[in-house]
Amino acid sequence: MISKEQIRAFVATPKGKLAVACLCLVLCWIFLLLYFFSDSLTAFGDPKSLKKAKDNLAKLEKTYREVRGSNAGVLAKQERYRKLLASAYKEGDEDKVKTVLHNKITEAANKLEFKLSRISSVNINRLNSELYYAEVDVTAEGKLDEIVALINALEAIDPKPVWKQLELRPDNRPRPQVSTGVDSLNLANQDLNVERTQMTMRGTLRVLCADETANTATPKTPRKRK
Repeated sequence: MISKEQIRAFVATPKGKLAVACLCLVLCWIFLLLYFFSDSLTAFGDPKSLKKAKDNLAKLEKTYREVRGSNAGVLAKQERYRKLLASAYKEGDEDKVKTVLHNKITEAANKLEFKLSRISSVNINRLNSELYYAEVDVTAEGKLDEIVALINALEAIDPKPVWKQLELRPDNRPRPQVSTGVDSLNLANQDLNVERTQMTMRGTLRVLCADETANTATPKTPRKRK
């Protein structure tokens, strides 16, 4: 048997409010139908009662539209959250994710025979009990085509990362060629012709991960970062 507490708890939810509004709307329509088509309700047929019933019906219709719109917004947010949760990386715990992400980035660079200037340790930033971000900083220096190839390789690894931030800067430091038996004017001319496609790349790769030990039935409220 359903208790009063269970009924109150259900009515407090968006679905419960929508159900109550629908029930009231149906009852008002039934009342109006009986009013117009039943002789047993002729005692309530004065204009004042009819106006009151119409006013109540208009209020209930407005409440129904508001509750339906609010409920639709909640359902849409829940659906977006479920899709986000489904797209997150789920293999292993936080320590394993750190190792996997670090190794995949290193392997991608090694396949290109490219040496990274710096790769940081992987940091974990929690969103809630179910979702968290694994982030790693990467720095590299090389020719423009090498940097572009590296970016493509990093974006192709699995788990699929995104760039939290990415900065590319040309490295225009002069690199004069060493020559002997030439005068200073020729040396200056050679310096002007030095290839200057060197680039410096600094970026932070981010991977969205899901905690498989958490209860994923309903969305949780994100934690506030300190």
